[in-house]
Amino acid sequence: MNINSYLQRVSNQVTRRIAIKCASTVPMYPVMEFPKCGGTWVSRMLAESLALPFAEYSRLPVAMPCVVHGHWKYNPGFNNMTFLMRDGRDVMVSFYFHFTRQVQNPNQKNSNIFIDRLRNLIGPDADPLDVRTHLPVFIEYLFENPVGCRQNWRDYNLSWLNHPNVSYIKYEDLRVDCVSSMNTLVSSLVGEKLNEDRVGHAVEHFSMKRMTGRNPGEEDKGSFIRKGVVGDWVNHFTKESAEVFDRLAGDALIELGYESDNSWVDRCGDS
Repeated sequence: MNINSYLQRVSNQVTRRIAIKCASTVPMYPVMEFPKCGGTWVSRMLAESLALPFAEYSRLPVAMPCVVHGHWKYNPGFNNMTFLMRDGRDVMVSFYFHFTRQVQNPNQKNSNIFIDRLRNLIGPDADPLDVRTHLPVFIEYLFENPVGCRQNWRDYNLSWLNHPNVSYIKYEDLRVDCVSSMNTLVSSLVGEKLNEDRVGHAVEHFSMKRMTGRNPGEEDKGSFIRKGVVGDWVNHFTKESAEVFDRLAGDALIELGYESDNSWVDRCGDS
């Protein structure tokens, strides 16, 4: 681990400790997620809506009201918490493309380690851009070796469910009606409804169009913000991928409300 990564980890740990120990005196607003669920996006919109600074990239915040973002484990001492959920199947696909960003964009910084891991997994001569072929073994790998979080998608999401002082929001709801979803979130956190124009401005300010120049659905496989849509997993999952994910986390899909049972596996064909 290089010195920057070490200092970032220390900063993140201290930030978490402040959020637990000073929850009643320093009104921080932590946004938690499993990686690749849109947590940075939500944090930016929330900070803009509340007119607070966003302590991005694990920077140690001064003891002041602010929005912070992370992938922390739940602690009963937390307050003002937001937990963001996203369909784990879309998360797997998003992570796969994250690993191949360096192939799509050779100038992409800090991506070599990911493509090296992927090539070690699928073989040096395999085509890493053949998502449908390699996704089943990649899903297995990511559940055994979570990236950016100490728990896999299933365990992390289930550990955060049904806790007091936590406001829950889904990535999918944000894509349907972002302003309404953010208004609901802000009202839950501060106990009152803010001016809708203020929240609407925050949503527009950090829209995909404004941030990337692309509309949701317009794909750039070399970008951190690749596509910005819901349900893209159906374009990449084979029956084998579905069976692997169902075995590892099918119960969580049902618990989180993404499926009512596991019949989705049989509907997932290879065409």
